[in-house]
This record gives sequence, structure tokens and C-alpha cells, in this order.
Amino acid sequence: MDVEDKVLDAEVVDDGDDVVLEVEIPTAVSGMLSLEELIKNHIESIEKLKIETRQAKEMFEDSFESNPTYREHMDKVKEVTKAKNGLRQQIAKQPSVAQLEQKVKDLRFDLNEKNKTLSDLVQDYKEQTGATSIETRDGKILEIVSTSKLVKRS
Repeated sequence: MDVEDKVLDAEVVDDGDDVVLEVEIPTAVSGMLSLEELIKNHIESIEKLKIETRQAKEMFEDSFESNPTYREHMDKVKEVTKAKNGLRQQIAKQPSVAQLEQKVKDLRFDLNEKNKTLSDLVQDYKEQTGATSIETRDGKILEIVSTSKLVKRS
């Protein structure tokens, strides 16, 4: 692509000593650059808040850990929790309970798969119709909400 193809509108201005090339940046490009800068600023702000939150949480937790009475109670809680978990494992080994546990896992998996499929279908429906809501069979109107997030590339 030639330079001439890239420049949309430019003007050469000769103000005596210097020749200046004034280029008009299209509004859409300017808007995209501003939007990109806003996104980058928010990413940096979120990272700073995460660090600050982590530090504040550590200080908060240290307040409890430095209290001897609190530590003593937490040790007792750990003992009771260990006993509870041991008993829970014994009960879970019973055949009828193990079957129920597997049934719960299977149902959760099925529910998760149905939700993923529904999400894909709703996205397709929104793209095809332009609709922002859908009415269920029982008359409830549900709004179609899309969410986006940034994920680090490997």
C-alpha cells in the first residue's frame, strides 16, 4: 500500500522557514485510539487496585493472626473440621451415598452443558434477530446480556 493510499486528507503548509504537513485524522480513528487508551488506563487501574486490595487484605488477616485468643480458637476449629471431614468421608463411602454423590455430579455437569448451549443459542438469536430480549413460555421477559473480558494470551 502506498503512502498516498494511507493519507485520507492532508495539506502542505509553507509558513516561510518550515514546510509543515497537516494531516486530518478521521473521527473514527481518533475515537478508536481514545477508546484503546481508555481500555489501557482501566487495565492499569485494575492492576493497581488488585495490588492495593491484596496488601490491605494481608494486613487485615495479620490483625487476626497476631491475636493469641483468635489463634487458639482457630486451632480448635481445625481439629473439629478434621474430625468432621473424616466422618463425612466415611459416610460418603456407603454405596447409596456414593450413588447420590455421582448423581449430583452428573446433574451439575448436565446443567453446565445446557447453560453453555443456551448461551450459544441466545448469542445466535441476538445476531440473527437483533433482539435484546426474549419472552419465555410462561410470559417472563428475559433481557439478553453479553459480557466481554480480557484474557492473557499464552
